[in-house]
This record gives sequence, C-alpha cells and structure tokens, in this order.
Amino acid sequence: MKRPREKGEMARRLVYYCLRVLTVTAIWAAVIKTVALILDRTVDLSDVLVFVGAAFGGELLLLLLKRVFAKPNEEEDAT
Repeated sequence: MKRPREKGEMARRLVYYCLRVLTVTAIWAAVIKTVALILDRTVDLSDVLVFVGAAFGGELLLLLLKRVFAKPNEEEDAT
C-alpha cells in the first residue's frame, strides 16, 4: 500500500535529482578535461555543460519561482 504523499515531496525530489545530475555532470567534465590535459589533447565540453546547466538549472529556477509566487494554503494559515 502506498503512503500518502506530503505536500512538496515531488518538488523536493526533483530538486535533489537536478542537483545530482548537475554534480555528476560537473565531475564527469572535470575528469574528461583532466584526462585530455594529461594526454595533451584538446577537448571542448562547453556545449554539453551549457546544455546541462541550462536544462537543470532552469528547472530549479522554475521550481523556485513556483514556490515564491504560489498562493498560500488556508490549511497552513490555520496552524
């Protein structure tokens, strides 16, 4: 049986997911760049990093704006 979801749980999970993807992508890019420097090769990762930063950073920004401009719940005001 599924338990009832708390308010904002999906947004919280989405934020954690976005942060994990951004972190893993940054680590991946750093490793690739380091290997390229050691092997004396040129690697341009800017297109990948810009895409990932824009996609997941934009998602985080939209979630932030949603939370800031959301109408307050009457239930929260009563407690």
